[in-house]
Amino acid sequence: MAGAFMQIKNIKPEISRIPIEIPEEPPPEGPAPYPRSLEKLFKNRAPLEWETGTGFHGGPHGRRKGYVLSLWSLMASTIDALLLIAMSCVFLMVFIKIIKTPLTPSVLKDFAVIYVIVSWLYMITLRFFTGSSIGEAACDLRLGRPQERNAPGYFAKVVFRATLVVVTGLVVLPLLSLVFGRDLAGSLSGLKLFSLK
Repeated sequence: MAGAFMQIKNIKPEISRIPIEIPEEPPPEGPAPYPRSLEKLFKNRAPLEWETGTGFHGGPHGRRKGYVLSLWSLMASTIDALLLIAMSCVFLMVFIKIIKTPLTPSVLKDFAVIYVIVSWLYMITLRFFTGSSIGEAACDLRLGRPQERNAPGYFAKVVFRATLVVVTGLVVLPLLSLVFGRDLAGSLSGLKLFSLK
């Protein structure tokens, strides 16, 4: 029995090796580094900074003002005028087909009346619901600040501004605004155009 005990005592236990997974360190804070394949592609990253490349400004100090804003406003008016001419032509063609008359000077007068009415309604409707016309949205312009658009008197100011522009001939106030370098229709109506850029 003593011999059996000695045999058991001389047995060396075998240690089994079980693979243990060690958790990886968390990734470092901030943006992940570029893969090696992209490092060759983007050797000079200076022009890729989006703040400088896209004209983003952190506040109102860098936005378009004065003559630059007037030029952009004139561009927006040109886009809107072309859209309105197209819509008026469609209305005129439908009108001619319905009443079945040839194109005469009286029909052209009707076209002018339709153009003025449609442009007035277009400016009021779009500016009231979206804050800008299609041309102004394309040029990053908005009519009034956000707090003004939520005010109760906003609709009355939009109607007054659109009526003022239509009564003065649709072109006179934008051209005078370009000459003086400020939004004259906005100064007269109390609702100015603002640039988003």
